[in-house]
Amino acid sequence: MRNGTGEILTRMRDAGPLSRAELSRQTRISSAGVTKIIAQLHSSGLVGERELQEHSVGRPPVALHLNADACGVLAIHLGAGQAQVAVFDLMLNAGPVHSASFDLSDPIDSIIDVAVTLSREVMQEAHSARLKILGVGIGVPGSVDPTKRINIHSVLAGWKNVPFAQAFEAALGLPVVIEHNATAIAMAEARYGDGREAESILHLFLGQGLGAGFAQTGPGERCSPVEIGHVAVNPGGPPCRCGGHGCLERYFSEKPLRQIVGDPGIARADLVAAAMNTNDWPTIYEYLLQTVSTTVTLLGPERVILGGDLNTAPDAFLEDFRRDLAPRVMPQQRERLKIERTSLPGAAGVSGAACVALESFFYTAGPASSLNRLYPGATA
Repeated sequence: MRNGTGEILTRMRDAGPLSRAELSRQTRISSAGVTKIIAQLHSSGLVGERELQEHSVGRPPVALHLNADACGVLAIHLGAGQAQVAVFDLMLNAGPVHSASFDLSDPIDSIIDVAVTLSREVMQEAHSARLKILGVGIGVPGSVDPTKRINIHSVLAGWKNVPFAQAFEAALGLPVVIEHNATAIAMAEARYGDGREAESILHLFLGQGLGAGFAQTGPGERCSPVEIGHVAVNPGGPPCRCGGHGCLERYFSEKPLRQIVGDPGIARADLVAAAMNTNDWPTIYEYLLQTVSTTVTLLGPERVILGGDLNTAPDAFLEDFRRDLAPRVMPQQRERLKIERTSLPGAAGVSGAACVALESFFYTAGPASSLNRLYPGATA
């Protein structure tokens, strides 16, 4: 639930420069209330002013805009064997991404150490640029608890009840929030990508596994993971690491696709294209269509976004998928449903983690006391 400051910041993020009168109208906050909040934000350097050019009579009105580089967040993505870290500004513009590999079988503490080392490198760069850091967002595989602090269970990594937030707060001295990685990417797509044009999106992410996240930004705003990879498409099929049998992920994810292609060294970006030329593709593709059409029917997203290795799938896949998915959903859904590649630049996982941090530490309730926090050891 956004407070008044959060509402004003969110409106400026989404609509660009706005006058005080327009902010009052859109947020339904009194003129006096808007003036008070803007004064606080302006004194903190978060909001700037500029005169509107198209004005000829009387005092020109002033438009208010966010100073996107006034502060930022640290984003960490813990993927399948790789940690990625970067600092983002208030409009989700990223600095350099630092990355390092790890083995999913490594002890959790050593994986955290890898990410902390990267984070300290990135934070030192932010300190050198005099950038204030509000907090840390972490994208993790698998479900998280309602407080967004514990990775409850990751089928892909085998992690259970890992208190990532507590561990990174102790190491970095900053507040931390965590989120299921595909859900975080869906949030970023909905708030900063082309998904802003839709009230709800389903983000599909193909990698070592097959994950999905749902984000609804219209009335009843909510975000949630969608365990699409563990829908049983062939109940009598091979066992899955989730404990089920014949899950979609056993047919449509990196390892099984490599097996049907028969080339263990093929680049992941080329994997879907190569799989489309095999005899197994019609069956696998049918499983994918069955699962996605059911998911779309149940959740009703206005847009399906293809991420991960689906983003690099050939145009022929996108054309087939658009043609074949539409007849399988309800007519009223079909009319508004669009299927697109991700619009997020670069590493989508860290963008998702940054979006979660920005929502938690800036756009929901304002920066509060965290605005005055610099990277530990830095001086104001």
